[in-house]
Amino acid sequence: MLRVVLGILKGAIVGVAIGAGAWKLGLGGGVLAFGAYGLIGALVGVVCGKPLWKQETLWTPLLKGIFGFAIGCGLYWGARKLLGGAAFPFAAAIGAPADRPMTDIPYLLGPLVGLIYGAFVEVDDGGGKGAAPKGAVAAPGAKK
Repeated sequence: MLRVVLGILKGAIVGVAIGAGAWKLGLGGGVLAFGAYGLIGALVGVVCGKPLWKQETLWTPLLKGIFGFAIGCGLYWGARKLLGGAAFPFAAAIGAPADRPMTDIPYLLGPLVGLIYGAFVEVDDGGGKGAAPKGAVAAPGAKK
């Protein structure tokens, strides 16, 4: 359960940071928004799970980042198809235009994309369970 919460927090923080930057740059929608959400997914893939210095190889975080880019773009595409032009009134309370669709406000949708992928990566790549339980028998020929 702690891994899920940790993944949600890490993913949401990355999503807010990149989403706010995309909003400041004016990347609310269109083709460049796919790049922003892809960047959220890629960075979440690298940040969540085992730290970079504890990975067996550098290929693992690289592949998580590449796959995360595709996941981020896919989640943005799915949100545009699912939500369409739905505007949410609570967005006006945090500074967004009330008539603008949620998919065009990256600091609202970015954390959602980040936390979805972050929870998945953190649970999947969260690390080992630690030492073997007491009384466990080692496999023949295993090093101690």
